[in-house]
Amino acid sequence: MTIIEFYDKSSIENIAAALLCRPERVILVGDNKKVLARAVDRYQEILEKNGIATQISHISVDKNDLKEIVAVFGEIVEKYDDCAFDLTGGEDMYLVAVGYIKSRYEDKVQCQRFNLRNGTLNDCDKDGKVCKPEVFKISIEDNIRIYGGEIVTDPQRDAYTYPWDFNEDFEKDIDLMWDICRKNTRLWNSHIGTLSSACEMFKWEDPLSVCFEKKAVTEALEADGYRFVCVTWIMNELQKRGLIHSLIMSDWISFSFKNEQVKQSLTVAGQVLELAVAKTLRSLKDKNGDLLYDDVKVGVVIDWDGGDETDEYRTINEIDVVAIKGVVPIYISCKNGDFDANELYKLSTVADRFGGKYAKKALVSTELGTLGAKSDYIRARMKDMNIRSIDNIDEMTDPDLEKELRKIWNN
Repeated sequence: MTIIEFYDKSSIENIAAALLCRPERVILVGDNKKVLARAVDRYQEILEKNGIATQISHISVDKNDLKEIVAVFGEIVEKYDDCAFDLTGGEDMYLVAVGYIKSRYEDKVQCQRFNLRNGTLNDCDKDGKVCKPEVFKISIEDNIRIYGGEIVTDPQRDAYTYPWDFNEDFEKDIDLMWDICRKNTRLWNSHIGTLSSACEMFKWEDPLSVCFEKKAVTEALEADGYRFVCVTWIMNELQKRGLIHSLIMSDWISFSFKNEQVKQSLTVAGQVLELAVAKTLRSLKDKNGDLLYDDVKVGVVIDWDGGDETDEYRTINEIDVVAIKGVVPIYISCKNGDFDANELYKLSTVADRFGGKYAKKALVSTELGTLGAKSDYIRARMKDMNIRSIDNIDEMTDPDLEKELRKIWNN
């Protein structure tokens, strides 16, 4: 089968037919030859990575010249048997041209449209001839690549995506850390900020060992306008639960982290909230008992153009939690304290760029309800931007949190 796709800014629509139908070839039609060439190279790479043998090519045509469009479509239909036009996206003029082609080659072409939110295929000409769509799941990394970006994984970059391993032991540690954090999220953030600064100032041969002088760290923090906050009861709770050990607190504070992942969790403010949300997303099941989400990642650093570190102008964003189901991405911002409306614009900008109209957005927070008049403004902006709000997560039971996170997909 040959499927003719119409280039669309929502990139997933350009590769949908190849992912779901796996035809012999896909011809992508658009009006910008350079944009088409870059897109086709990117899509072909993703298909090959996923073991799909479909070959993608492109043809450029003036989007405002109906006569030329009809002529090009006619040449394709004459050259290949068993052609299907995918009407999922693209310029209106292309759709008009399909009407001419359908009337001329009634029995030789098919017309179909995908519902990418549920992976179904609609027979637009009602002739009963449509390809049988495959059940296909793409990774978060593939989704970002489809839209022209890349996930930064190189630890030598200024910012990169940490490779979390959600093994059984670490998931138990997440529960333990979140249980301590949720008792006082603002105090936790200040405490973690101090530990992070101390680890940067005092480096030891054993990367899991920490030993620092309170006076030196206090002076360094005050010079930057911050307070020294290292709370005895939090440290004792961390040791009691096996997250740190060999704790000594006096003029000097020393201890060792359980492992590298626990260290990463306890030296980045807000990290534990993100991990708690991701852990819950990873456990959700659908009505058939299968995992609801196909892929979940934490702290995803996205390079918008896939450029290298030497590029003068580069756009880099980090999204706290990203999940995907089928080809629909879910972008989640997690706020473990005070924040402003700028966070909403950051979230919405990334979701629009790497998911467009298919992306779902949510903001998970612990203190939105305590921000006074600012909270009313933020809630209004979230409604305008179609961002789901999950408030007071620190007060939720596990079943309540599961219910709220499930709503992101179901609504």
